[in-house]
Amino acid sequence: MSSEYTNTIEHHDKHTVKAQRVAFFVVLIGIMISMSYVISNQLFKFGVMAFSAFVTPESEKAVAEAGQLMQSMTVVYNGLAVVLTIVLTIFVVRKFLATAHVHRMDFIRRMALYLALTLGVVIVLFPFFWMLCTAFKPSGQELVISKTNPFDIVPSEPTLDNFRRVLKIDAASKGMAAVDAIEQKKNFGTYFLNSLLVATTAAFLVTFFAAMGAYVFSKKPLPYKQQIFMLLLATMMIPGMMFMVPQFFMVCKMGLFGTKWAMFLPHLASVFGIFMLKQFMDTIPDSLLEAAQIDGASEWQVFTVVIVPLALPIILTLFLLTFLFHWSNFLWQLIVTNFENPLSITLPVGLALFRGQYTSELGLIMSASCFSIVPIAVLFLFAQRYFIEGMTQGAVKE
Repeated sequence: MSSEYTNTIEHHDKHTVKAQRVAFFVVLIGIMISMSYVISNQLFKFGVMAFSAFVTPESEKAVAEAGQLMQSMTVVYNGLAVVLTIVLTIFVVRKFLATAHVHRMDFIRRMALYLALTLGVVIVLFPFFWMLCTAFKPSGQELVISKTNPFDIVPSEPTLDNFRRVLKIDAASKGMAAVDAIEQKKNFGTYFLNSLLVATTAAFLVTFFAAMGAYVFSKKPLPYKQQIFMLLLATMMIPGMMFMVPQFFMVCKMGLFGTKWAMFLPHLASVFGIFMLKQFMDTIPDSLLEAAQIDGASEWQVFTVVIVPLALPIILTLFLLTFLFHWSNFLWQLIVTNFENPLSITLPVGLALFRGQYTSELGLIMSASCFSIVPIAVLFLFAQRYFIEGMTQGAVKE
């Protein structure tokens, strides 16, 4: 009697566990279908929107025709989203059914992990997608949301007016710039080139000085070297805001206020850069340096021929981080900017000029922001291998 009762309980537990697995899988499938449809629908619609915006000439009638094209293509991109969602669902269900019963819970865990990672990617990339969509919206419709679908943020009447106004390639912007003194200061091309010059120069000089400092702290005998290095590290605990007032007075005393030198000169000494490069250079064997010195290499040759090539990944990593810092450094550049001289205005400060006293032209700000992320994306795209290698090498000492 007891064995039959035990078998009944075990059988019931197995069915309960199986039912829980199926229920959990159905819930995950529902989440996957919803995410797949919304994401694919918006991506397909964005592709159609971008195509219609670029092929549409500049006129109100053309914009209206582009809107009609978007409406006529609704069935197309909705159908593509449905087909993609169905194919993905069939693929996942077939994989689940082909998995052995004992491994299905692992399959469900992996599926939940992939969905969580996908959701994380969507959350990270959504601001960029919203920025792109807002840049294509007509003036005054930047915050308009579809009443039928709150997830639909792609504009139904796309236009390139915001990009034309930012680049000042349309007649309205040129005429406005000739009349309005404030508009005359909105020279995006000048801001872009100023930031590119400041960020590139600062990144090169900071990386150069940090590499030489790290080489000395890592490989050269120096009295009280460890104590000096620890003292430098202690300065990293001081908030950067406390340095701004003395740095500002220093810049003014040197007569550099309102110049590009003031943008990066106070930040040439990077304790973080010295620390990061030193940690990597500590892993380079001293025997390589001794062999180069035996062959007659000078101190400069040892540094440039032996140290720099071996430490190139971490050096490029520091270059990227420094470039990114100066490219987006708003507060300090705002403090030392002379607004009477457009040649001293950089991109982060220039973007603030697109904000009015009472309103903000989000379309212009977003279109200008689209251009501002291009150098960072291109630089990271070409140097990502060195960046990843530099961030991982030297982390573990053997």
